[in-house]
Amino acid sequence: MNITNKINNPFCHHGSFCRVSFIKKCFLITITLGFVLLNASRYGTAGEKIVKVATLVDYPPYCFLKENHKTDDGLIAPGSDSSKLQGYSWDILRYSIHAMGYSIELHIYPWTRAMKYTETGYVDLLFPTAKNKEREKIFYYSHEYVDQVKYLVYIRKDSSFTWNGLISLKGLRIGVMRGWNYGERWKALDYFEKYKLNTIVQGFQMVHRKRLDGFAGYEINFDYTLEKNNMKSLFKKLPSFDSCEEFIVGLKNTRILQILKDFDEGKKKIIMNGTFDKIVKKWQ
Repeated sequence: MNITNKINNPFCHHGSFCRVSFIKKCFLITITLGFVLLNASRYGTAGEKIVKVATLVDYPPYCFLKENHKTDDGLIAPGSDSSKLQGYSWDILRYSIHAMGYSIELHIYPWTRAMKYTETGYVDLLFPTAKNKEREKIFYYSHEYVDQVKYLVYIRKDSSFTWNGLISLKGLRIGVMRGWNYGERWKALDYFEKYKLNTIVQGFQMVHRKRLDGFAGYEINFDYTLEKNNMKSLFKKLPSFDSCEEFIVGLKNTRILQILKDFDEGKKKIIMNGTFDKIVKKWQ
């Protein structure tokens, strides 16, 4: 092989064709290495346990945005917190998952979008999630719950409405939060209008203006919102018509099942080491 051939094609005697092939191989190797480095920067080093978690934006005091948040979190490693999200349920999930060595990639969406992304596997886990028949067909649930809720209806303080069970709502127009679960019994009722709303404040404003007869929701969340917006004196609560516990869910596959088992184990750990009691006291 002469010097020219060595320069044109260091690997064979086929001239310019092999030189082009060699350049293509180098290009493909460079692109592949770029993807590897990109994934490494996003998902951490080999062996690091990472879980993608989705939740909603307007669910105080369980999950809600911090004031004046400015930056995205990136990976939330054990021992660190989100710069955007706060709340009781977030603390339960975060400490439990971190106790098992996971870092969290947090996604915050409106509830219907968060649910859809979990159904398609774009994210691993969704919380806090109540049980119903449709969801249980799609998702695995954690055994340990992240919070508990009571369902009830709020009405104007000056209303003369008399409560005699859910049948009392017959013919009325009752606000409900879009995409929220109210239990199987509530879902089956069709003798009053269920008016869908996007925010808790919007629902109370409509009740106050007499555009709705009442607003069905979760007691702790709704009480918290009324307190924060100085609206508590304008409304009263009817007796609770149902209650539930809320969990973490993920699409049915073996990896998600293991992550949920790890969450269950992590929650038991934070109960044992006293962290759980500190979270309860913080948000009481």
